[in-house]
Amino acid sequence: MSKAPGLRAFTYDTALRGVHRAPLIAEGLVVFTPQHNGLEPQPLQKYKDGSCGHDSRGHDLYAAAGRVFERHITVNGETHYTPLPVLELECRKGNTTRFYQRIEIPCANTKHSLRIRVDETKEDREKDPSTRRARFNRTEHLRQIAPDTPAGRRLKGFRQDSESQHSRFDQAYPHKRVPVYGADAALLIYIGYAWVNNSTARALRQSSP
Repeated sequence: MSKAPGLRAFTYDTALRGVHRAPLIAEGLVVFTPQHNGLEPQPLQKYKDGSCGHDSRGHDLYAAAGRVFERHITVNGETHYTPLPVLELECRKGNTTRFYQRIEIPCANTKHSLRIRVDETKEDREKDPSTRRARFNRTEHLRQIAPDTPAGRRLKGFRQDSESQHSRFDQAYPHKRVPVYGADAALLIYIGYAWVNNSTARALRQSSP
């Protein structure tokens, strides 16, 4: 960040986990990565106010797939998660930067508006006495910009292309083996491969209207 003043956002692949995102977010960056597979929904909070009606049990909010969902129990006893609309991403600066998602909760009587922290909080870092682990890895389960949304798909396109180039380089040779001996010769092949890719990209860019 010291070498790129004015940096606003950071995109990467799934190698970046919640523990890596948290300090970047605290510095005021919007950090976007795709969501890992296999993460179980995590309870966030239960929301209820007087406008829900006397018979309402409130709204069970969960973190799933990188965003806030409402958990419903169907008449068959099955669990169903509904993604909640995000109205705005709010940024508040202080000693550290805090980010909130202002979400909307549809209700039978009204629509609720609620702010959810999407950066690591002091309470998240507290140790659970039973497990001796941090209570909640918030930045692992919640994104500032939710994946699989128009904004998320746009940010995903800004990821650097080096990983896909590595993959194409592996696939270009039988059994993923470069036909040379020694590290210096292999490096020369790779530099040549990158040079060809960059030259092709430059030529396409110059020929586009």
